[in-house]
This record gives sequence, C-alpha cells and structure tokens, in this order.
Amino acid sequence: MKKGERVLREILHRFYERNERFMSQKALAEACGLSLGTVNPVARKLGQMGAIEKKPLGFRVSDPMRILLYWASTRNLAGDVVYSTRAHLSAEELEAGMPRGAILTAYSGFNARFDEVPMDYREVYVYANPTDVKRKFPPAKGYRRNLFVLKPDEHLERLSKGGAAPLAQIYVDLWQLGEPAKKFVDELETRLRLAEVGALREVIKKTRERPALR
Repeated sequence: MKKGERVLREILHRFYERNERFMSQKALAEACGLSLGTVNPVARKLGQMGAIEKKPLGFRVSDPMRILLYWASTRNLAGDVVYSTRAHLSAEELEAGMPRGAILTAYSGFNARFDEVPMDYREVYVYANPTDVKRKFPPAKGYRRNLFVLKPDEHLERLSKGGAAPLAQIYVDLWQLGEPAKKFVDELETRLRLAEVGALREVIKKTRERPALR
C-alpha cells in the first residue's frame, strides 16, 4: 500500500469515526508517521478535486464521499495480497482461526463491525503476518482460493477496532472486489452517508454550545 493511502485513511477515519471535519497537514503527518512532503501532495490533490476547503493552518473536509471514491478507484487490492490459499472451511471458521493480531477487512470486516451482513460470503480477506497465517492454513494448489492475506502497517493496526479494519478501509477493499461485493458496498455506503449527517450535527451542536460574543 502506498504511503499516501495512509493519509486518505487517516482523513476518512477522523471524519467518519471521530466526527472531525477540520484537520491540519502537520497533525496528519504525525498520526501517519509520514513527512509533510508526503502529506501535502495528497492535500493538494483533494483540494483540486473539491473534496476539501483550504483554511488557515489546515483544511476542512467538504466532500468525504469524493475522497472515499477516489481512494477506492485508485486502490490496488490485488497488488497488496502477499499470500492466498484454499481452506475447506466456512468463512466463519476461517475468521475464528486467524492468528493473534490479524485485522479483518472486506466481507469479514463488515461482519465484525456490524455483526450482520447483507448476504452470505465465502472469501476472507485479512491483514496479517503471512507466515503466521501460512502455519495455520498451508498452501493448496488446484483449488479456488478463499483466503487472502494482505500486509498490514502500523498505522492500520492503530486505527483498527476489535480485530477489524477502519470503516473506510473496509469500504475501499470491498469496492475493489467488484460485482460480488456490490451489496456490501451499497450497504456500507448508506451507513457512511448517515455518519456524514451525524458528523455535521456534531459540528452544529458544538457551534451552538459556544458562548455568544459580546
């Protein structure tokens, strides 16, 4: 995964899961463990797209869904798979057998975060140490694979919750899977749009709570 994707992940995580709309490039750089030289080009691109509004000392997120779709369309999920195999187990059994520290994403991540799914699924995508996964689920040839392992990073590990990836990460990974994941993408997009309203209401609430100027 490219370093710039950490910036997109951090922005979307702050907006959707922490109700933050204003951010600074410096804070993002520190949170992602990156230099300003990596963060600033991402912010410029988002500004050109009309997804953020430049402000003194930072920017305000104005169109989070545009950021989300930009990341989803430029993400390369297949290129990040470091190990895959076939295990004659259900998705639930595969998930239960993941090594400690594994982070579920895509279908499994959705299920872990919401404890429900719009349809059944058979493939499991997980961010984990491939060596640890391989010990439990050895290579299998000649079968359609149903377990895909992606390499995690420290930033992803920090933002993950309950063994599942951040909502934005789950969304872009599902989006990359195409038609088989469409119902999951549509359902998660609906939930994220509701979160947008919630974030807006939080901002309005904080504004109303400010003491009036005299």
